Amino acid sequence: MEAYRHVPGFLSGDELSRLTRLIEDQEDLYTEVHGRGGLGPRYRVIDGDQIHDRLPEVEQLGDRRVRPLAEEFAGEALRPLGSSKRSMRVQAYERREHGFLWHLDGQAYVALVTLNNTNGGQTQFISTGLTRFLRFLLYPLYAVPQVFSVFPRRAVTAQAGDLLVMRGTRTLHRGITLSEEGERVLLAYTFDSPGKKPNPLRDWIARRLNY
Repeated sequence: MEAYRHVPGFLSGDELSRLTRLIEDQEDLYTEVHGRGGLGPRYRVIDGDQIHDRLPEVEQLGDRRVRPLAEEFAGEALRPLGSSKRSMRVQAYERREHGFLWHLDGQAYVALVTLNNTNGGQTQFISTGLTRFLRFLLYPLYAVPQVFSVFPRRAVTAQAGDLLVMRGTRTLHRGITLSEEGERVLLAYTFDSPGKKPNPLRDWIARRLNY
């Protein structure tokens, strides 16, 4: 089973320029997330409610172009995550400490559209097969997620305009920033299978540690 699918050049040059300008014009919407308890992500974020109100083009991209490709990857119809705040985001990584530690998502699929990546930022994956065994260690070792870095992993360094779709609940993954210079800006869209029941523990952790 594929852990992820990387689609280079998903956005045209014109689409990329237009979306980048729109987000730069809404710089005031960003909130700095500091990683609650030292375990949550560190980044700057514009949440889904703000996108709906002030950046409708970003929402339309998710509905019209991203979701069909995510559904093709998933092999089934998908629906946006039930939380409007978390169903889509703009995420910016500008410092070396910005990123996500090893984790599993609370939603089945995540699609990331890269608008800019000038700091070598990566998304790293542990295979779905190995994740089947390691997932039982995730919560007991949640305070020391760096231990998962000893296992084999693959990395994707998505460039501006690329799309990356991943199985958020089936593959351990993390996002890292490799340089103090530059930035990485992503549009993140989250999807679930229709009728999927939430995992109460995973949702509780997401609400406590994420934004």
